[in-house]
Amino acid sequence: MKAVAWVAVALTTLVAGVYTVVSLARWQWNRALFFALVFVAAELLVCTGVVLVRLGRLQQEVDAGRSSRDASALHALRATRHEQRRFAWLRVDPHDSFTRMNVFITLVVGGGVLLSAGAWLVDKVASNTVDPKREARLSQQLAAIAYEPGLVVDDVTALARTRLDRTDRGLEAFLEPEG
Repeated sequence: MKAVAWVAVALTTLVAGVYTVVSLARWQWNRALFFALVFVAAELLVCTGVVLVRLGRLQQEVDAGRSSRDASALHALRATRHEQRRFAWLRVDPHDSFTRMNVFITLVVGGGVLLSAGAWLVDKVASNTVDPKREARLSQQLAAIAYEPGLVVDDVTALARTRLDRTDRGLEAFLEPEG
């Protein structure tokens, strides 16, 4: 099956190359471009096939080298392997006060990550629960406490009048504070 594929790719490359040259000789530029594209694609298939064949051979050599290893050498390598102390920072040394601090800092950072994840989840849920009907209902509820012009006299309005009507002593104190 592999031989058939190699023959087909080689034949395609040869025929596309010949037709490219023939089309160029006849000044048929569109055909020449098409056959040149087919030629380049077939060439890429040949190059990819060659690389894959060589990689297959290298893999076979590596596999053969692995199977021919001496079992005693492998046992000796495993016996002399260094023991790694994993999570050494979790072990408490009574003479070292910084070891316990490492665990504390780790817990604080972990707690911060959990709180951030919770806040993100609440934000996503809250942003997905807002819809136009609820916004309209909220705007109607807020209209009851909205600012209406004329309730409080500001400086611009008071100074624009020709005659100031100050019948309330609190309003007078508000407009002209002492000091």
